[in-house]
Amino acid sequence: MRTQGAIRLFFAGIRGCSARVRGLGYAAACAVLCVSILFVLAAPSAAQTARELVREALAAKERRLYPYAIQLFDEALRRGEFAPDQRGFLFYSRGVSYEALGLRDRALGDLDAAIALLPQFPNSYVYRALIWTDRREFDRARDDLMQALRLNPDSALIHSNLGSVYERKGELDLAIESYGTAIRLDPAYAEAFYNRAHAFIAKQDYQAATADYDRAIALQKDFADAYSDRGGVHLMQGDAEKAIADFGEAIRLRESDPVFWANRANAYLALGRYKEAIDDFDRAQKIDPGNAGVYLGRGRARMYSDAIAAAVEDLQTAVRLRPSNPNPAIWLHIARVHQAYADRQELEANSARVTRDQWPSAVLDLYLGNVDTGRVRQLAEEGNAPQAARRLCEADFYVGEFLTHNGKMPDGRQILQTVVANCRPADVVFSAASAELSEFAGTK
Repeated sequence: MRTQGAIRLFFAGIRGCSARVRGLGYAAACAVLCVSILFVLAAPSAAQTARELVREALAAKERRLYPYAIQLFDEALRRGEFAPDQRGFLFYSRGVSYEALGLRDRALGDLDAAIALLPQFPNSYVYRALIWTDRREFDRARDDLMQALRLNPDSALIHSNLGSVYERKGELDLAIESYGTAIRLDPAYAEAFYNRAHAFIAKQDYQAATADYDRAIALQKDFADAYSDRGGVHLMQGDAEKAIADFGEAIRLRESDPVFWANRANAYLALGRYKEAIDDFDRAQKIDPGNAGVYLGRGRARMYSDAIAAAVEDLQTAVRLRPSNPNPAIWLHIARVHQAYADRQELEANSARVTRDQWPSAVLDLYLGNVDTGRVRQLAEEGNAPQAARRLCEADFYVGEFLTHNGKMPDGRQILQTVVANCRPADVVFSAASAELSEFAGTK
């Protein structure tokens, strides 16, 4: 099973991101071996029919016909004709099918039964760890993976999954160590390099991250997510052209992924290439018409390419899709300012729906006159160092843009210049500050 990749998007906080959890291809292979062992000793008559049920159920699961597989497992278990370890394997297999359907409560019950009846089978602990991870119960996930490692200490897959759990817990050094063990055990394990790269990004070690992405791509030439994520690192380091090339390769490999199109669009935005950005956002929107981040990004691109009415329409859609997220409401107000439209009533209504305890909701309070610019910067500094640095870039842009359009253009321009000088091209405010400065200079 996998979560989303490391740098899946630059959509101004609309979504989150995380490292992958490795799919259980190895576990499935082990399951086939176990079934041949567990059911070879079944009695000839009634057990023969049960064996056929089990084989059909496993074949259905392999073909991803999970509801049918569950029905067959139900019937096999109902007959109660199996030894405890055999029943444990059936519970495991049905639990995996439930998990594939997203029925995690049922999956968890079956995996608990499997562990009780077949405690020496590591796969049950691994799958249960996936559920704990999904529920953000990371200590339970870690404990299950540690138990799986006691049973199978040389499994690169389990070490990599443990690394993902450590990463989600914020224990980055342990995550990197676990990924490293997975790589030592399986030097051709492309996803372990991919996952470790994400942990290096969290430590802001972009050189090490790029090296791991390079290795992942060398091992797996069609690794679209690795190309996209490496493009994200290039963009963080200010090389938008390399980023565009990597995003383009990701698109070539999997053009149906809207995130790849949106990522390249944001790289074009960093270069002020608005038409190309809008074209890519258009492709992303056609693939995923309900993605708030796409409307938010395209709205910014349209605003800075002087298609202000279309920009407002996109940003209003983003607000409707994510009314509790402050970013769409903020950018809609900025577009209204560019449109010279008095939006006080709209701004108040949108602000009332925003969750107030998340950054950058304080910016809405600035626009409403409830806080001053100093308070916005103070709130931006809260949190860990990397988070605070990113927030300060955003705060400086919003403050600079606010001052510029409220009678203090020299002060605002000076602040926007610091955004361009100090912030990363990967930050959405970098391209926005560049566009604002170009507009003031009359170079658009």
